[in-house]
Amino acid sequence: MDLPLPLRLLRYSLRIAYVIVTNLMAIPAYITWMFLLYPVKCLAPNIFWTIEPILFKGLLAFVTFWVSSGGYRMIESGDQLDKILEAKAILLVNHQSTSDVPVVMASFQPKRLAIGHMMWIMDYIFKFTNFGWISHFHGDFFIQQGKVGREEQLTLLENHLNVIFKKSLQKWIILFPEGGFLRKRRKRSQDFAKKHDYPVLQHVTLPRLGAIQVVINTLCENNHPAAERKESKEKHPSKSTGIDWVIDMTIGYPQAEPLDLHGMCIGYWAPRDISVHYRVYPINEVPTHNTELFTNWLYDRYHEKDKFLEQFYTNNVNFEDSDKEDRQHPRMKRHSVDIDLISLLFFHFFYATSTYIFWCYLYSPVFSMVSSCLDLVF
Repeated sequence: MDLPLPLRLLRYSLRIAYVIVTNLMAIPAYITWMFLLYPVKCLAPNIFWTIEPILFKGLLAFVTFWVSSGGYRMIESGDQLDKILEAKAILLVNHQSTSDVPVVMASFQPKRLAIGHMMWIMDYIFKFTNFGWISHFHGDFFIQQGKVGREEQLTLLENHLNVIFKKSLQKWIILFPEGGFLRKRRKRSQDFAKKHDYPVLQHVTLPRLGAIQVVINTLCENNHPAAERKESKEKHPSKSTGIDWVIDMTIGYPQAEPLDLHGMCIGYWAPRDISVHYRVYPINEVPTHNTELFTNWLYDRYHEKDKFLEQFYTNNVNFEDSDKEDRQHPRMKRHSVDIDLISLLFFHFFYATSTYIFWCYLYSPVFSMVSSCLDLVF
């Protein structure tokens, strides 16, 4: 039942106030921690990359609470992820709107430190948002779309993977291979499919190969010469230095109505269940060594994803009922993703305490010093 307009406006106002307060509290505190921990990053990087994912997970806990408190619940199905959360993986997600990002965050928030160990590959425009600085310190990569400068962007991505990802303790890479929102790319994707005799998709678009091919070529051990793989294993005998899994994540919104990030934050959209489905593939079963075979394999996955969404939208068939693919990976029962209240309370307390301490002993003295200098000058 809809609330009267005055109560709705009050609700929106309170939620906006909470979002602003948590942003002002957590983001400066996280950035300050990054500056304070910079010597640790230089002298003991393993310690830094053990601490940073915890701080990053705390920030995403706030986003998760914005989503869950608005009545938006994630319903999971598909292959189990518990046993591979510590492995290195590529997470491929279909892209419909800005709400896809908080959906991923909310889905992975309770899964130990997986969300903290993820490197996001996202559109360059996000660099200029309030979360841009956070992503910079976390080691995410901002990629510019478009044909102009495409090769340069892919070279920058390769360098980023070698310099940042390989040297950190990050494990997962999140990609939106479609390269843009469904509504913006669907027509061009369908025209491309008709021209090259590929399946014409309605609920997803044919994925772009640029970024994912760079990730595969840079991080998949099977794509490297045998001598290079041997040298890598000798340097890192206790762990794999390459990707172990490819995880296909499908997001489905009721009535094919994708939400948006701002609407979810203020609770504008009516509460609803959002379905997410995982399909897990060992990297040795993915033909990464051959571009043509890998392209066909990836297109096949998105063709199947389109069929799942078609059944989900038109016949209300859950993803797990449509997914008949014979995979050896154990599957989970369809269930809701519960919010971790203890973790949420802890991170609220931690960032509130950090903000208070930094204000008393760092921010305030610096502001006073700057004010005194300005008084002397003027």
